[in-house]
Amino acid sequence: MKNIIFKIIRFFLKVIIYIYYSILSVRDNIRTKKYSDIKIKNDFAGGKVMLIALYEKSRLRNDTLEVLKEAKKNNIFIIAVNTLKLEEHNYPLDLADVYIERDNYGRDFGSYKAGMKYFFDSGFQEKCERLLIINDSVFFSKKGLPEFIKNLFNNDIEVLGATENSQHSHHLGSFCISVAAKIVRNPKFEEFWENYKNSNVRPLVIKRGEFGLSKTLKSMASSEENFKSIFNVAFMEKKLKSDDELYQNYYYYRREGESAWRNRSVTGLIASDEVLSSYYKKYVILTQRAEKLEFYSSDINKYNVISKEYEKIESGNVDYLQAVEFFKSNAHAEIILNKQFKQRLISIYLEEFTLGSQIHINCLALHNCGLPIIKLDLMFRCVCNMNDILKLRDQLDESQQEEFMTLMLSRLCGDKFLIGINRIAYQFGIL
Repeated sequence: MKNIIFKIIRFFLKVIIYIYYSILSVRDNIRTKKYSDIKIKNDFAGGKVMLIALYEKSRLRNDTLEVLKEAKKNNIFIIAVNTLKLEEHNYPLDLADVYIERDNYGRDFGSYKAGMKYFFDSGFQEKCERLLIINDSVFFSKKGLPEFIKNLFNNDIEVLGATENSQHSHHLGSFCISVAAKIVRNPKFEEFWENYKNSNVRPLVIKRGEFGLSKTLKSMASSEENFKSIFNVAFMEKKLKSDDELYQNYYYYRREGESAWRNRSVTGLIASDEVLSSYYKKYVILTQRAEKLEFYSSDINKYNVISKEYEKIESGNVDYLQAVEFFKSNAHAEIILNKQFKQRLISIYLEEFTLGSQIHINCLALHNCGLPIIKLDLMFRCVCNMNDILKLRDQLDESQQEEFMTLMLSRLCGDKFLIGINRIAYQFGIL
């Protein structure tokens, strides 16, 4: 009974908080002076286009400059829309073909809408070969960036994202979506942007923007194969099967942050799965027996494990260092069993891979595998802990590490550091 009452109270509290922030959004919409100043304007002769939404003050971040430079190397026409103002001497004259400063209302989709209005009003759709929509809610890593940009633009897939998200409904991450010319010229695409209503309320932006855009793009794609992401489940399966270094050390690339985990620790992963647990127990027993007999555990598979030895190992009692050696071990010499073990472990990793926002959940593994964008709210969303961030930092080019840490630690876990109504709103996903 208490649980039911708690759920009812929580529901009504969520409704009240949602209404409160919706009213604030309406107020901001009324108070915010609407403007759209074009600071740089070059003619478009045709080709590939990148629309980037920015939230940067005084000067562009160094990692943002990296992605703009990379796009220019590939002769991409760049439309940049910023909700803050740059100092005039910091205007990206050589990097942006169109640079617009606008009012700070509507989050990233507000800037997308403004950029797409300029795009369609100028008739760019008639000459556009491919369009990339991207924003700076991510950190742009130098590692893998050239290949990433080429892949997004030199591709026949009609709608191509960086990563996917299956939470609530299957959709592509709106922070990076590349579309083919036939999509750009489809009247439904222009219609979506004309009809999109700006809001500062996060759930509304996600519903109308991210979900709505994916739904519209999916309806225009000619097949399921033409609506996909680069770093999807199929990519990770191939990588885990073919890359022994990644497979043997994947425990290191699993986050330790609490959010969205069934098994936060790799030891919990073993303890909660009966197949992995059986292999682990056998490994521990053989290792202990080898130590007693003073010869290597790799030579001991010919000896049978008896049931009494299994009984001595408590279920769920998994030691981390032994688990690490277990994953790296070649103790499973039997070809059939080794194949079964690998398949089981990979399938568990892939199930974890699909939990919620893939770019958040799998940030360490994905960057290691070549995804050069890292969400800047990993700490704020409590997806990563400090050790995860340090491991991510160490993957970066040395020249980017300090800036990365500054940006990443500017907003710490909202569930711990926000207070009052903001904390409640955060917990309901409104902030």
